[in-house]
Amino acid sequence: MRKFSPRIVTLINESGLNLNHISKSTGISNVYLRKLVHGTINRPGKDKIASIMLALNQSVSSVNAMLKAYDYQPLAVEDIPAILENNRRRKIVGGNLPQHDHIYFDLLLAVLERTGGARILVKNRPSGVFMPAELYLMKEYPYESDTAAARFRYELTKALIMERRELFIANLEAGCRLETYICKSCFDDYLARHIGPTPRREHPRRAELVVQYLANALSLAIKRPQLHQIRIMERCPYFHFLIQDADGDHPKVSYPGRKLHVFDNEYDMRMLEGFTTDLPLIVGQFKNEVEMCQRAADVALIENYPDTMLAYMTERVDRYGMAALLKRRVSALLKRPALSFF
Repeated sequence: MRKFSPRIVTLINESGLNLNHISKSTGISNVYLRKLVHGTINRPGKDKIASIMLALNQSVSSVNAMLKAYDYQPLAVEDIPAILENNRRRKIVGGNLPQHDHIYFDLLLAVLERTGGARILVKNRPSGVFMPAELYLMKEYPYESDTAAARFRYELTKALIMERRELFIANLEAGCRLETYICKSCFDDYLARHIGPTPRREHPRRAELVVQYLANALSLAIKRPQLHQIRIMERCPYFHFLIQDADGDHPKVSYPGRKLHVFDNEYDMRMLEGFTTDLPLIVGQFKNEVEMCQRAADVALIENYPDTMLAYMTERVDRYGMAALLKRRVSALLKRPALSFF
């Protein structure tokens, strides 16, 4: 039997993390990891290599290089189900997990969504879970060294979007609420960047998708106002963050920071963007920030909610001549009794 060099074990050892932490971060059992580092397992499964490396914030290109060393083919669409299954067993327990760009972040968001419970979001716009998949996939993606790796990253992200959406709707059906706080000025800036005259002329399809995105968020507020509370703030928060299971015994905070400038080059591929944690002291500080956001909410938009929110967003979009499209998209969604989105 061929003897493989223990390259994945070297990576695990160099991470400085204990096996219990890696097990929780990857969804791979502690027993399996111990067998791996002790040499009982010489050739780990393809999905195990991928899940370990992605949880350690390695690029898809790096994963493929490691797979080649173990005589595997590069990651392909058929590998996605096993990677997602490992990810479903991940836990956010016992401290901070660093949060990096895109695929690492999307994997963590799926874990948070699976946690369930109430969600509190502080951001410059509604939750990304309302984005049509086509719009979400228009994000800039980190540099990959080859086309196959870039294609796999795209397909895995698409699968995660679908999984997150399904989990989100299931949580809503179970009665879990979403509370969103949006800075008024930040929201105006977001609209100007995406549906203003120049971006609309250069990317007409994206502008239409942004309107569908807003329609998704508004339709939930109208159909289930007790579950989706959108609050427009008169203050700008220092942080963008999400508290998952906010009313539960073990809430988690996802803090992605604020990326004010976007770069598209190979040096941007591994940038630290924030962290995810369940440490009570840190979670408590973010809950204090939520209380300040509540006090900063525009009272006029709380009265007669959600009608006032629909009118507010329609007026904002009307500045760019897209109010009629927003109304049509909201109307189409309201015709469907079930919770569904574009």
